[in-house]
Order: sequence, then structure tokens, then C-alpha cells
Amino acid sequence: MLFLVGLLLFPFEFTTNDACAQTGNSRAISMQDAISRALQKNNLLGASRYALDKAKWDRKLAWSQLLPDVYLNSRFTWIDDSTYFLRDFFRQNIRVFFPNIPGNVEIPQTVFQESYLTSVDVSIPLFNAAVLNGLSIANANVRVAREQKSSMHDNVTFQVISGYLAVLKSQEILKLQQDYLELSQLNYEKAERMFDAGRYSKTEALRWKVDYQQQKSIVVNSETALRSNKSTLRRLLNMRVEEDLHLIDRIPEKLQQEGDRLAVLNDAALYELIPESDEQLIAVNAALSAGKAGTDISRLLYRNAYASYLPKVTASYSHSWMENGTLALDDYSPKVFMINLSVPLFTGFKNLSTVKSAQYEHRQAEEQFEDQMQNTRHLLTEIVNGLINLRTQRELNKTQVEFNEHNYKVVAQQKERGLVSNIEFIDAKLNAQNARLNEINAEYDFITAMVQLYYLLGRLGAVVGE
Repeated sequence: MLFLVGLLLFPFEFTTNDACAQTGNSRAISMQDAISRALQKNNLLGASRYALDKAKWDRKLAWSQLLPDVYLNSRFTWIDDSTYFLRDFFRQNIRVFFPNIPGNVEIPQTVFQESYLTSVDVSIPLFNAAVLNGLSIANANVRVAREQKSSMHDNVTFQVISGYLAVLKSQEILKLQQDYLELSQLNYEKAERMFDAGRYSKTEALRWKVDYQQQKSIVVNSETALRSNKSTLRRLLNMRVEEDLHLIDRIPEKLQQEGDRLAVLNDAALYELIPESDEQLIAVNAALSAGKAGTDISRLLYRNAYASYLPKVTASYSHSWMENGTLALDDYSPKVFMINLSVPLFTGFKNLSTVKSAQYEHRQAEEQFEDQMQNTRHLLTEIVNGLINLRTQRELNKTQVEFNEHNYKVVAQQKERGLVSNIEFIDAKLNAQNARLNEINAEYDFITAMVQLYYLLGRLGAVVGE
């Protein structure tokens, strides 16, 4: 009844139909729905998509460095009267220095107070090692961005599945605890009546009260855990805090089937799931693929550092139009073609420092990637070890549940006939409760460990239907 009231008070609907969303109807979210929503609305995944787009445009920018630069330049020059007089002094007084020059010979003007210059300048790199290496670096950046996007996709999917399972586990535990709370309340009320009738001692009545209060505390803790797990899942789904969250109250069938299939494998078969070679592990693990791509970039940057020692060759061409004293075009139109060779001879050891810095940065990246590789292998081994233990624990828990529930029924019947004490009855109840809790924990822990294993092996599609 409380669940139905919650649905009425806090309607939530996850659907792609906006019209349906406005009706206020609520439906339970399946795991696949939750994954789809997270993949669409997760901020980090959106950021990784933008990072990939940026890397692609950076690659286009790297290729554009090989293309010529063409500029249209226009320049206006004006000099003051005194400067103009000094620069043009020789022309104006040339006959003083050379009196033999005929009077009909016009001395051309070479200095103008106002001048205009318009030019088209073209520049193209013929050889630049940094530009050529930049192409390889840009391609590697695209690969890194693509691998990081894939890694983020898998990580978000794994977190949503784990969060979804955590909510289901909390709900199932809370339901079990609430059932036992109702039973404890009935037993406590019965003990109070028996005490009032003089058939129970004060100690026996207080023992049932303690049991009831303990169960109330357990229920409160379970409710807190459920709220916390729901809050985590809301964050993964980019839901507002006030939005209510309803899940389909069962483990997805495909996930359960895959868990059952994994449970029947022997120890050797489980360990064989871990790839033997590093290359195979890198190929299936998106995070390692991204790390390897990052190491490749550091290697390319190290190689590119040596470009500072190499010469640069640039070709340039300029076609100009000079106008002096008037805006009208005249016959003076200089054309200049130039090839520039720049060879670094001494740069204050900046080149050496750059190379050494890139070298140690590359070594740092290699060590970090190797550590990431070893950590991943260690984690895979620990997960498989945990699966083996949980598989055995699941079988044991099923037997314990069967035994303790049967024992609880027998003790309850004996309690009605006065053959056992209250302590024995409470112990039997607690044993049955703990056995059921252990079964729930082992079941969900096994499924969660399997999901984590498949996440690290790049096989999440096997459990989410991708």
C-alpha cells in the first residue's frame, strides 16, 4: 500500500515521448532504459564526445599547416615635412653638386611624403619537421579521444548496472527486514499481553521488546541504504533530486542467465576468461586502449622534440603595387620570390632541455601505463577469485536458507506447545533471517562481480543486449 501511495505522490516517467511525459503517469524503469538514459544525458560522456570532435578538428588544423598562407596587405605611409625635406634634399639640390647636368633632364622623384603599397603575399612551408610530426600527433589524438569515449561509454554503462543492482538489492533486503519487523511487532505485542496476564516474566517481555527495537533499527538502516543507492543512481541518470525513481523489481533475465552460465564453469574455465597476452587485454579493455594511445602520443611528442634541431625551409612570393603621391596605379609593381633556410646553431640549450623533458615525460607515461596494466590484471584475478568464492557461497546459502527456515517452523510449532524458550525461538528467527540476508547478498554480489569482470573484458554487451 505504501508503495502505491508513493507512486501517486511522486509520479515519474522515463520515456522518449514528450506528450506522455506531461501526463504525469509513472512507470518502472528497466535496466536497459536506465542505461540508454545515462548514455544520452551523462555529462562526462557528452564531454568525451566533444573531445573527439575537437580532436578531429585539430587533425584538420594539422593538415592545414601544409597549405600556403595568402595575404592581401595594404599600407599607407606619411612622413612629416622635415623628414621629407631631409630625405629629398639630394634630389632637390643635385644641380648644386653636379652643375653639368643639363637643365632639360628631369631628376626622378624617389621620396614621397605620401605613399601607398598593396601586395599579395604567399608563404608555404617546404620543410618543417614539427609540422610533419604534428600530423602523426593529430591522428594519435583522434585515436586517444575515440578510445577515451569508448572507455567512458563502458564505464557509465558499468556504473549504471552496478547502481541499478545496488538499488534492487537494497529494496529486497528492506522488504525482508520489514516482513521481520511486522513479525517482531506481533511477537512483542503478544509478549506484552502474556506479561499482563502473568504468564510471562518481565525479562521475557523485555527480551521481545529488545528484539522489536533491534528490528526497527535494522529497517531504518536499510531504508537509509536504499535512499543512498537511489541517490547515486539518480546522479548517474542525471535526474533531479525531487524526481522519484521506480525500477523493475527483479534482476534482468539476460543478466540472470549469464550469471547462471558463469556459475557452472569450473575454476580453470573462469581463469581462462582473462587474456594471457598484454596485446589481447589491451584490445578488449577500453581503458587500457586509451592508456596505450596516450603512451603513443607521448612517444610522438618525444620524437617531435628533435624537430627543434632540424632546419626549416620556407618559400614566399610577393606581388606588390606601389603608388606614390596618388591613388592611381603606376608602373612600379615589384615581384619578389624568396626561399628562406633557417638552421638553428645555438639556442641557449633550449632544444636540449625540450628533448630531455619530452624524453622523461614519455618514460613516465610508459611506467604509468605498465602500472595500469598490472593493476588491471590483478583486479581481474581478484574478481575471478571472488566469483569462485561467491559461487560456493551461493550454494551454501541456499542450503542454509532451506535448513534455517525449516528449523524456524519447527521451533515455532514447539514454541506454541511450550517446548522451547523465547531465547531459542528468537535465535531460530534470527538464524532464518540472517540466512536469507546472506543469500540475497551473495546473489547480488555474484552478479555485480560478473558485471565488473565483463566490464574489464569489454563484454558488457553480453549482459545488456547491446
